[in-house]
Amino acid sequence: MASQTKAEILADHESNSALQAPLPAPVARHVKDLGADGLLSPLDERIIAAASEALEAGQTHYVDVPGIAALRAAIADALNGATNSRYEAGNIIVSAGVQESRFLTIQMIGENYESIGIPAVTHPGVQKALGVRGRNVISLPAAAERGYLPPIDAIAEIVAGGCRLLYLESPSRLSGAAYTSEEVGAIAEVLRDAGAAAIWDGGLAPWVDGGCSALASTEESPTLITTIGEAFPGTGLASWFIGYIASPEDQIPAMQSQKQIMAICTSTAAQFAALEASSLFEEARRLKLSQLAQLRSQIAESAAARGLAVIAGDAQNIMALRVSEEAAAKLRGAGFDFADGASFGAPDIIRLNVNSAALEALRALD
Repeated sequence: MASQTKAEILADHESNSALQAPLPAPVARHVKDLGADGLLSPLDERIIAAASEALEAGQTHYVDVPGIAALRAAIADALNGATNSRYEAGNIIVSAGVQESRFLTIQMIGENYESIGIPAVTHPGVQKALGVRGRNVISLPAAAERGYLPPIDAIAEIVAGGCRLLYLESPSRLSGAAYTSEEVGAIAEVLRDAGAAAIWDGGLAPWVDGGCSALASTEESPTLITTIGEAFPGTGLASWFIGYIASPEDQIPAMQSQKQIMAICTSTAAQFAALEASSLFEEARRLKLSQLAQLRSQIAESAAARGLAVIAGDAQNIMALRVSEEAAAKLRGAGFDFADGASFGAPDIIRLNVNSAALEALRALD
């Protein structure tokens, strides 16, 4: 490739604001990093042993592109148990992290539709996925009073206007707000009446106390709903980049082919580690959820005592706050990092991980 062509490609990349958008780290980079997407959790010795045993057994070769069969089945079982969906192993692709899941679903499923409805407030990884090859995007307004979830009437309006593919987060990756079962039912009715499809990011659902309604539960069999997320969050695998796509089988081949072009596969040994994590996940999740709920309550009280507005949210692992530029600068000055709501589409909001360091961060505002 000629040097001039390379220079032009690099210039195009650098001028693409969507591709330059900063992404939150997968896990905290230091003790005062409160902006990561995933929980910082120690790896259980049994998970480490599973990875080691896989390596010693020669599992160093390319894995089946959609993932090892046992892990795909375990992910389907976990989703079905949590959301009353009806996925099978053949509906699952093991991805190299949830960002790859975003890209493959938005680009490959999006090829089948003239437009895609995207919430005005959503994870910056969505914009990155769109920035690689633009789609006709219809923006869904976000309701601040509802944790920045798009209202049902706004969804109905764009579907009535001809949009036949939606991308939705529930819980929201910024606030943790989740749609109720009634709202999920209303969305499903809108989609069903129009024959429309949806990509549903349910990655934060495990951190909703009491469970979280999912759009996939409204289908008798996977037909129009694709679900994405991280595999077995909270088990220490966040930095191992293991995500999933659960999709109707007719959508799988195109995404599988594109995945093979992009990354060939997800590490074989890491997949055996995730398989072991699947058997430990539910017990670890319940324990962690209890700890998070208690901490989140303390953080909310501390924020309110300092006059900060807490954005409504259901996921216990994150908290979104409305803060002034002065307060945000004060946090940075004290060495704390956080997820900037501006990159999500909500410039006056910050997102904090729920942990003891968040309480320390709020004290730094005094």
